[in-house]
Amino acid sequence: MKRISGHAAWAILLLALTARAGEYAAVLDWSQRVELSTALSGVVASVQAMPGQSVDTGALLLNLDPTPFKAQVAEARAEADRLAEDEADAKRELARAQELYARTVTATTELDAARLKQARASALLAAAQARLERARWQLAQTELRAPYPALILERRAEPGMAVAAQCQPPVLFRLARADEMIARARLTPKQASGVRPGMKAEVSIAGKTHRGSVRALHYAGNEAAEYAVDVAIPREDGMMAGLPASLRLMP
Repeated sequence: MKRISGHAAWAILLLALTARAGEYAAVLDWSQRVELSTALSGVVASVQAMPGQSVDTGALLLNLDPTPFKAQVAEARAEADRLAEDEADAKRELARAQELYARTVTATTELDAARLKQARASALLAAAQARLERARWQLAQTELRAPYPALILERRAEPGMAVAAQCQPPVLFRLARADEMIARARLTPKQASGVRPGMKAEVSIAGKTHRGSVRALHYAGNEAAEYAVDVAIPREDGMMAGLPASLRLMP
């Protein structure tokens, strides 16, 4: 076996230390955690998701009783239809007034009155159409859906529950991304000085390496004056918040 000189051994040791210089202890955390509630007050009709369940983007999580909101849409539609007829009638009167004025049969005041009636009818119709759109939007908001591929962390809603959204809407679901995890490490200011969002990184979990990139760097505000670096990696089966990991930044 060929012996390695002291100088060569020192060079190998220095190289190994350099390779590990950007490696830090980390902990896995959920990515993009969010608390969901409804934009409207109402009574929960059904709940479709359970804690621990993974759902696709747009999956129905909960819906409120839509009965009063459907009634508002019907009422607003009827009002818009009535005012549409009024506007059509005002347009016909204006056309007749313009024709008579062109034949010098009527005076300018009658033409102006027809124009004013038509303008008022159009304005009332526009306002009614806006109320109809608002009523339709409110009806759509009775369904609470997943904003992204989500893992249900917590469910606080049950059928029959009354939701009051006017002041402080209650948290009905807590979600996190089902397709992504965050590996978070603590760095000193000197270590964090060269870290930038988008920087490539490797995260080792139970001996397996996962490639990712720096999502965020923010000041932890603790006594040690540390910075927290978040590296996003694709989530695989078995990855859970709280698992230890090793993070290596790739300059």
